[in-house]
Amino acid sequence: MNMSQYVTIPINENGVVYDVDMNSVIVEAMAPKPFNYPDVYVYSHGWCNDAVRALNEYNRFSVDFSKYARELDDLKPDLFSNKPQDSLAIGIHWPSEITENPDSDLNKAQMLTFYTNRADAVGKNAVYSILRLMLRSRLGDGCRAPRINLLGHSFGCKVVLSALQDLWTDINGKTINVPVGTSFNVVLLEPATDNDNLEDGDIYGDVKRLANMRMLITTSQQDTALTKWFHAAGALANIVHRPVQGIVDLFNSADPPYALGAKGPTQNTIDQFKAVGKPHGQISVDENFNAAKLFNFDTSLLIADLTPVHTRRVNEKLYLGGFAGSHSDINFDQIYQLVCGFLFGIANPTTIPQI
Repeated sequence: MNMSQYVTIPINENGVVYDVDMNSVIVEAMAPKPFNYPDVYVYSHGWCNDAVRALNEYNRFSVDFSKYARELDDLKPDLFSNKPQDSLAIGIHWPSEITENPDSDLNKAQMLTFYTNRADAVGKNAVYSILRLMLRSRLGDGCRAPRINLLGHSFGCKVVLSALQDLWTDINGKTINVPVGTSFNVVLLEPATDNDNLEDGDIYGDVKRLANMRMLITTSQQDTALTKWFHAAGALANIVHRPVQGIVDLFNSADPPYALGAKGPTQNTIDQFKAVGKPHGQISVDENFNAAKLFNFDTSLLIADLTPVHTRRVNEKLYLGGFAGSHSDINFDQIYQLVCGFLFGIANPTTIPQI
């Protein structure tokens, strides 16, 4: 019998899980009996999401993603090289708004707030602990090594990356054992973090060293939140600590900080991924893109430019994101095809009908 489970975990601003019983739920779900799920998904939303919106976002993405994974997996010849399996999916809800009251006037200032520290706290405390529980539950005879798929949108990328950075610290320090064969697939959709944060010595500089880790990063020049407001928010934050430099940064939008989802990773990052055996590839996603386009992409770091498809969707008024541009335009055919193709690998250039 095929079976998957989905749970949502509410977390406070310090990264503390509200419901302490969730630990036992995760341990039970990850145990070798009765489930022994091969696939695990961890989703984290980004800024400007209250509880209702986060749940709606997770519900929509998980259902649509599952539909695409199932339909693509049924194609012949087999499209996927590593087929989707029964899964446990966990949605992380963390407070990423000034207020959870949707009618509050404070929401008008939302795009100029900067949730970098809160996102890191959620990742370092809650998601890190969840990953440890999962891995510990799969040690021993009869256990199946999990394929852990982590998806972060916007500042949710910081939740994911900070958890993995701390996990690497434990693995490197030999304070945690990882089941042999465990793999990590990391999907960063329009990531709102500095584009040099994955460099050696930076806050997520060791994530690349995780064994069997692959990463997908999307960028878009239609993402106004990242191409324009990320820089402004960073400059305003700097004014508090370095007033002169902060003011200079505010009026020099061509200078750093740059968002990872606007500029893509630095060349240093790309070179350092390659140095640890993780070569990179780049692909442009347009209206004709489908998962089969990733055939022969044997890369551990995939950078996907969504600008062409986002531009078309804006021009045809399929999505109008207002102040944020296309920052949250992540629920459509080409995105699901991209994520499925990345997570499960492409074995054949199979003809894909419209889904």
